[in-house]
Amino acid sequence: MAAPLGTSTGRLSRRAVVATAGLAGTVALGVTPAFGRAGRVAGRHGQQPGLDESLHTSVRGYSQFGVHRTGTPSQEQALGWLEQELRRRGGRVGSWGYDFPFYDWHADVRVGQHRVDTVPLYFEGEGSFSGRADFVRPVTTKLDGNDPAVLGALADAKAAGARLAVLATNAALGTNPSYDGLIGYNSDPDLPKTGVPTLLVPGRVANDLAAYGAEVEFSARTTTRRTRVVTAWFGTRKPVADPVVVTTPLTGWFNCAAERATGLAVALELATDLAQEHPVLFVGNTAHELYNYGARRYLAEEFDLEPRAVFHLGSAIGATRQQPDGSRVLGPRAAYSQPANATVPDLVDDLSVANIGVAAKWPGEGQVWHDRLGDGVPLLSVAGNFREFHSPDDVVSVSTDPATLRQAYDAIRAGVADLLAFTA
Repeated sequence: MAAPLGTSTGRLSRRAVVATAGLAGTVALGVTPAFGRAGRVAGRHGQQPGLDESLHTSVRGYSQFGVHRTGTPSQEQALGWLEQELRRRGGRVGSWGYDFPFYDWHADVRVGQHRVDTVPLYFEGEGSFSGRADFVRPVTTKLDGNDPAVLGALADAKAAGARLAVLATNAALGTNPSYDGLIGYNSDPDLPKTGVPTLLVPGRVANDLAAYGAEVEFSARTTTRRTRVVTAWFGTRKPVADPVVVTTPLTGWFNCAAERATGLAVALELATDLAQEHPVLFVGNTAHELYNYGARRYLAEEFDLEPRAVFHLGSAIGATRQQPDGSRVLGPRAAYSQPANATVPDLVDDLSVANIGVAAKWPGEGQVWHDRLGDGVPLLSVAGNFREFHSPDDVVSVSTDPATLRQAYDAIRAGVADLLAFTA
């Protein structure tokens, strides 16, 4: 079990603001957002030499640690790197520690004569197993959690009295080309499970799996570990009651270069840029792959500020597709806003420059923030997916590049300015 984090620093609740700064209910430090001609926030976006490379450097930095699953040693190293990066940028770094259920597992899967990569469906079943899997099935998933094909296979495995299930997964997310490699599948530890331990393997082995079955060594148990939400204040010496919040999830199944690191890179630049005009609170949430477990805990138990606005940068912010000529273009992502996208002048057009459309509902942790804050706080949430989503192939060389990162940042920065100007 991971050692407990000590007393958290930089507490972020309104209680702490009152006690520390005496600023509850005031406009922070007398700062008023400055707007340029056309109602846009005056700032340095669009005039930053080297911004594209700065963004890409952040992606490489966060991606270097490998697996980003919550509670793993590599993810703890990544959090340490992030805290150093926030300090380097002038942030006052804090954290909020919490306990979470950690799925501690080991698995070895052989199909025919070959060992194949695998990851379990977290929390679905525990205990030890050695032998031939008694339930195997190919599934095509269209969602990254609660997918009907996966849920149907689990129900059938339980009905058959299976001791262990192996699912060969193909991903067909949105308009992305299909993917037949290994994928991780988000799981909420608080929801009921079948009790059947379930392993995911690449869809490309489906035919061999059907022909030869799978020999499996497996063990799993759920323990308690401790991790943290990472926070930082910019543009103020003390916490304030009404910051602009820039938030992004920090964890995922594998390397997460495009899934997590591109959103983090944009969030870091956005937080330091906006802090020139209004105090900013950066919030980096963990346990995202456990159905936003960290964000849900943090907002329910710790956060009680009254933000000026919240900007949530979710998955695949800078994810790309490779064109036939080898060039890369931004894949489709979507945004949802409060007030509604179409009511905010220029918002839809500015985001569309980076292939960000209008979402049908709040994506990812955007829903968690909206549930906590309601309709009274301006909120912009952006997220998407891509072919290698939740897979080991989501690495820097495959998923993103400096030019497309800059394109994503400029569009989102313009959208942020649109929302701030409209709600001033």
